[in-house]
Amino acid sequence: MRRVVSALLSAIPGLSSIILVLLLIFYVFAVIATNLFASQYPEWFGSIGDSMYTLFQIMTLESWSMGIVRPMMETHPYAWAFFIPFILIATFTMLNLFIAIIVNAMQLQAEEENSKTINKIEATNEELDNHVENGIQRIEQELASLRQLIVKQPTDKK
Repeated sequence: MRRVVSALLSAIPGLSSIILVLLLIFYVFAVIATNLFASQYPEWFGSIGDSMYTLFQIMTLESWSMGIVRPMMETHPYAWAFFIPFILIATFTMLNLFIAIIVNAMQLQAEEENSKTINKIEATNEELDNHVENGIQRIEQELASLRQLIVKQPTDKK
């Protein structure tokens, strides 16, 4: 859970950039929709705020076809030419960018933790190597002193 939260927090700058681009896209499409459709459908596109709310509903794909676009196509047969590009841009492209940024942040978080773990393992290995090397040196010194004792003992008996 800690990893997920820290990854989400590290993804905030990228997500804020995507939100700003998405707001710009919403605003542009809302202005166009208000100019095109406000006269016949003031409940959906009467103001820029209404248009942005309707476009948000369309972006979430919540009853966009049967609830909004098909009734509009009775008076505006080419309304699909406005809504399909909006859906492709807002829903599929921008929301996938959200997911990509979050996944990238999670991956960077995992790589950072793996790097820390590898560094700890390497440090532990170095300590073990030093400890083993010191132990081997002590054993070699003890063997050398034992050899000297063994070599000296026969001469002491004469």
